[in-house]
Amino acid sequence: MSVGKVFEQALAALGLRIPAQHQSQLVTYAEELERWNRTVNLTALRGSALVQRLIAEPCWIGQKLQMSGTLADIGSGNGSPGIPLCVTRDLLRTDLIEARGKRGAFLRHIAKKLDLKGVTVYRARTDELPSVPDPVDWVTLQAVHPTGKTLDSIRKFCQPTTNVVWITSGGRAPRRDAQRISVPGSTTEIWVFRLDQF
Repeated sequence: MSVGKVFEQALAALGLRIPAQHQSQLVTYAEELERWNRTVNLTALRGSALVQRLIAEPCWIGQKLQMSGTLADIGSGNGSPGIPLCVTRDLLRTDLIEARGKRGAFLRHIAKKLDLKGVTVYRARTDELPSVPDPVDWVTLQAVHPTGKTLDSIRKFCQPTTNVVWITSGGRAPRRDAQRISVPGSTTEIWVFRLDQF
């Protein structure tokens, strides 16, 4: 089955409708992930699992949370959820933050190939990043645990009302008042909280 067909089925299962142009961009993203993954360790996921977890589910999350404004994707690595959110949401700016060089090279490649506007790739850890003049509205974490140290390191480019979205499978609530959202038909869970709640 083609990547495009797998993606269409994943979107249908989540009840999502995405414009054809965005679908085309995300299929290209999936194909490039598979191609680069042969030489650079971007993800252990393959085929339909890759499409479901790394592409379709972030699209659902972005729509569910009505994400807009500016985004920082921490530990962006393979580009998820930052790339799908950038493609499908009306974001003014997307910062992809990744410390590893080869993964950073993939992020720059895919942003250019998809002709994404307002995307900046930072090859750095969060504690190495300078403060930014315009703090972000959203921070996403996937495969990065929201420890106190991690959250302290992102405060310099956030505002107190920045929403943190932690995407995980079976992780415990980072704090008692974090909002839990389950992705339909998946083990993926999202915990959402504001930075000023920490």
